[in-house]
Amino acid sequence: MRILLTLLLVAALASPVMAAGEGSGFQGPGAGAAAAAGGFAGPITGGQADTVQSAKRSWDDTSVVLVGNIVSRQAGYDDLYTFKDKTGSVLVEIDDDLFYALGQKVTPQTLVRISGEVDKEFMEGTQIDVEFMEIVR
Repeated sequence: MRILLTLLLVAALASPVMAAGEGSGFQGPGAGAAAAAGGFAGPITGGQADTVQSAKRSWDDTSVVLVGNIVSRQAGYDDLYTFKDKTGSVLVEIDDDLFYALGQKVTPQTLVRISGEVDKEFMEGTQIDVEFMEIVR
């Protein structure tokens, strides 16, 4: 009897916590259809590099926010693409889940904003590890 009362008490105390968790939590990009109508719709600040040219001149792990087009996927790679803006092009690594989070197809004509970090590897050149991506238009 004592165990049954303890279980009922735990269930009663946990139900308000579980109910509060539904519909709350992360409401940003990738949170699903419920968050599609909300979120921040303003400029992104704080990036140290804002063009491909400045990203290529930056140190490893420098934050970047770039606006341009993903023009091609590199043969033999699932997550390596060529990104181009008005100052040049650079290889970018974009995980599939970032494309799925957009909910739209991205073509070479789609203007996107990507943010991430510069990744400089010896003998491989500069790449950008993309952590967030959104369609500009």
